[in-house]
Amino acid sequence: MSKGISTDREMALDLARRLRAWRLSPRGAGMTQADLSARSGVGLTPIKRFEKTGGITLASLVALMRALGLLDRLEALVPDPETPGPLEILELSRARPVRQRAPRKPAHG
Repeated sequence: MSKGISTDREMALDLARRLRAWRLSPRGAGMTQADLSARSGVGLTPIKRFEKTGGITLASLVALMRALGLLDRLEALVPDPETPGPLEILELSRARPVRQRAPRKPAHG
């Protein structure tokens, strides 16, 4: 998230800006709005509206993210509640005793 984003609308506009930049970039998807519409099944008008206003339905956003090859990023937004968080992982690593290796026997030869 960019600094200075404080409202839902600003966040939606920032997301729309980022997805548009990804869509256009040769290092990203490198496609036109028409290409994205054809690949996603989302109409051209809703894509144009999204890129201008940030307004979109969740189903359409999922379709766009899939077509842009970014669906894994969307899935990562909400963590699995059964997965330990970073602080839990750190605490667990500190709680485990550090295994010590047995001294090596001198080689004979």
